[in-house]
Amino acid sequence: MTLSSGTWLGSYEILEPLGSGGMGEVYRARDSRLKREVAVKVLPETCVADAEALERFEKEAQIVASLSHPNIMGIHDFGRHEDLSYAVMELLEGETLRERMARAELSPRKAVEIARQIALGLAAAHARGVVHRDLKPENLFVTRDGLVKILDFGLAKQDPSLVDDTPDAEAQTIGHSRDGIILGTQGYMSPEQVRGRPADERSDIFSLGVVIYEMLAGARPFAGDSAADVMGAILRDDPPDLTNLNPQVPPSLRRIVHRCLEKQRHERFQTARDLTFALETISEISDQVQAPGSFGVTPTARDTRSSIAVLPFVNMSPDPEQDYFCEGMAEEIINALAGIEGLRVAARSSAFQFRGSAKDIRAVGDALNVDTVLEGSVRTAGKRMRVTAQMVNVRDGYQLWSDRYDREVADVFAVQDEIAAHIVEALRGTLGAGAGSETKRPTTSLEAYQLYLKGQHNWYKRERLSLHKAADFFEQAVARDPSYALAHAGVSNAYSSLAFYGMEPSAARDKADAAIARAVALDPELADVRAATGLKAVFLDWDWERAERELSGAIEANPSHVLAHCWYSFMLAWTGRGKEAVVQASKARDIDPLSPYTNTSLGLALHAADRSEEAVEALREALDIDSNYLYTMWMLAGTYGAVDRIRDAVSVLERAVLLSDRSSYYLGGLGWAYGAAGQRAEAESIVQELVARSHDEYVPPTSLVQSYSGLGMLDEAFAWLDRALEVGDPPAAHVTLPSFDPLRADPRFASVRQRLGMT
Repeated sequence: MTLSSGTWLGSYEILEPLGSGGMGEVYRARDSRLKREVAVKVLPETCVADAEALERFEKEAQIVASLSHPNIMGIHDFGRHEDLSYAVMELLEGETLRERMARAELSPRKAVEIARQIALGLAAAHARGVVHRDLKPENLFVTRDGLVKILDFGLAKQDPSLVDDTPDAEAQTIGHSRDGIILGTQGYMSPEQVRGRPADERSDIFSLGVVIYEMLAGARPFAGDSAADVMGAILRDDPPDLTNLNPQVPPSLRRIVHRCLEKQRHERFQTARDLTFALETISEISDQVQAPGSFGVTPTARDTRSSIAVLPFVNMSPDPEQDYFCEGMAEEIINALAGIEGLRVAARSSAFQFRGSAKDIRAVGDALNVDTVLEGSVRTAGKRMRVTAQMVNVRDGYQLWSDRYDREVADVFAVQDEIAAHIVEALRGTLGAGAGSETKRPTTSLEAYQLYLKGQHNWYKRERLSLHKAADFFEQAVARDPSYALAHAGVSNAYSSLAFYGMEPSAARDKADAAIARAVALDPELADVRAATGLKAVFLDWDWERAERELSGAIEANPSHVLAHCWYSFMLAWTGRGKEAVVQASKARDIDPLSPYTNTSLGLALHAADRSEEAVEALREALDIDSNYLYTMWMLAGTYGAVDRIRDAVSVLERAVLLSDRSSYYLGGLGWAYGAAGQRAEAESIVQELVARSHDEYVPPTSLVQSYSGLGMLDEAFAWLDRALEVGDPPAAHVTLPSFDPLRADPRFASVRQRLGMT
């Protein structure tokens, strides 16, 4: 049945029909509770009458709703009204990929960008055990701003039926996933689907390969006069070479597509994440997308040094708490190798993006731009450990060196040194005879070292609870070895960060002051100590001159110190030196391209340089790396405000508030967004919640500054800003954010800048 305008399904008012298909009618509707337009799909009577099918649909809707990824169409709600069942989804403006391909030919660059986004969505779904099984251009949507969304993810399952025998049929979904039953759309099915076998994530990769091939060639790779012919070609034939059909397709892209289309699952990319990395590193497309991290910065010549990525070692012990030890093993080897002249070592954060994944070494090498990869495992049992390590040539997959170490846990430092020495020896031909590995151990205490590793493991998460754990572990490490300068610097970093995320600043400052003073006394020229001093100067002291001196000194001591570049860019952005901030943040991202932190730092710098559209792009890339990274969400929301996308800012901050368990830090941002979007009741509710909390706990005053600013209540906003300056609330210095726009236009703001030392 067709619903007329004005019909109500629960709290949703039907506005107009949008389309129809085998899975029901789709309507534009208005959500009366959240005051937004949505898409409502009304399920067909055949589905509603089948209790098992309806239950399955609801369960799958819950799974897909939990994915919450920018490249998967979001499901907001599911309900029943009288005899109708319906699903509520985000309303998309744009066209399907099928319509996009019919409208105009896609360049290789555009095809790669679309494919990359699809692969990112698949990776997020596969991580939750959800397989699409029916990927095709009709189920892919390109929004007006270029965002690609996967539609009907895992939901388009019907009772078994026959295949449409028309060779050009483009949207016949076949069957439910039971062994022996064919499921998929002819022309896009994987060989295992054609055989009626269960589909897994590699089946989606095959289907995506078909889609990419079609975008590049203008035709599908497997053709025939009937459905049976097409399925026979899928099982039997190699697709025509892409380069012959489209000379603009570079060899690296051709290899990626043909690898997706391998007949045997084990010969394809094993994960969508591996495929994503491979797509991101294609370097010879004629109209290629700007390389990650360039953003207007003059690119440097290709680095021709020998290069290696050290992946996090796999924990083979039954205790998951040993993960920190495995990470530490890899990190110490990274540090040892970083000092070797002639060897370029991939940064920790980028290499650690491959933690826990099924690794395709070629994809790793392409993603990190390295020639060799070191991987290994650690198994501990009591005081004994077994460490295995192997170094692999990325180009051909051959092993260059491998070894096994059965030692006492207390010998961990010696094992790390031996592995580094063996790597140097294996690369001797390219590094030169003078290369060596001389490592100054920061501590001789194994117990202090292990506690430091636990601190680092938690600090890298950069969430409030994890930061508290990090501070505790660093302090325990210092107690075991008071001469451990790195651990003292770790204490300072933990408390400097905690002050930003809601710890009372005076308490954090006292802890950080004592820790950094001891670290400086022990090793004043150590890059990590100078970087920690600079971070404290930025976050807790607002001492911009000292911050610049210490952070530039840290970079001079270690040009590859990613965090020093990031923190330097923060200081430059906050003090109105946006162009310089972009340079520092771009350097950080060049060193560590797969880190959400470096990508977010670049977004902040671009925004400060009045390049907010580019900032949005950088921040989206950060969320592609880690869709739950709270700092990125906070910065992206602010940047959306700068480009008049306040509804998007609301959506991002609603999710951040949920993920952070209603942290005051993110609540304040959401209060601003609600106010700016005209949702005064919601904004006022957040103000009331924050004020009530402030009677019982420390609430960062800047959170209330933002909420009152969004409501246009400037007297209240300035009153709370005065309090923020008095206590030294770190986010108060972030005056370039749109949430400060109403305040910056007020004459009273001049004194604020003066108190911040920004005059």
